Amino acid sequence: MWQWLCSGVAGTASPVAGFIDRDPHCVLGHDAPPLLGDPAHYRPQAGDGLVLAIGIPGVRRRVAADLESRGGRFVTFVHPSALVARSARLGTGTIVCPLAVVSDRVVTGRGTLVNYHASLGHDSATGDYCVLSPNAALGGHSLLGNDVFLGLSASVGPGRRVGDRSKVAANSAALADVPADRLVVGVPGRLTPLVADGGSHGATAP
Repeated sequence: MWQWLCSGVAGTASPVAGFIDRDPHCVLGHDAPPLLGDPAHYRPQAGDGLVLAIGIPGVRRRVAADLESRGGRFVTFVHPSALVARSARLGTGTIVCPLAVVSDRVVTGRGTLVNYHASLGHDSATGDYCVLSPNAALGGHSLLGNDVFLGLSASVGPGRRVGDRSKVAANSAALADVPADRLVVGVPGRLTPLVADGGSHGATAP
């Protein structure tokens, strides 16, 4: 994600100061900014703008809350190649990646991640800390609750509702309303039990 930040912020060769991650080896072998420390111990400095480079909704929320409790400030970032309607409203800390589309009157919650080639149809909305993977799509007037995850090329039909913490698996389609804490698999989607989140605690500080 740091490459997208660099290509999307004019006037500076390197807007990203570094990464914060609990894995001390996360940047080894990559042409990347330095590791600044573990997010559990990192102390945000005046003027820092934090970007959540985490793809798991529950982890995004926990890391953000922890850093915000120590004065961290998350910034909203829209890559210049994305298409975002003037009538859309993006929540604080939302990231809109290259070639994504955010249509008329869309509303996103705090910390939402709209990955590359993902799209949000007109009048759709997300709760806080939702993640739309590459090529995921929301139909018009659809609604995601908080901490919802859409996998690669997953879709939500027009006017459908997906409850808090639910997931739509890769290449699956939620064509009916989905309760909270469910996993949707297949086309049309079938509901199965949901396995709890895990994952890395990483972020970037531009």
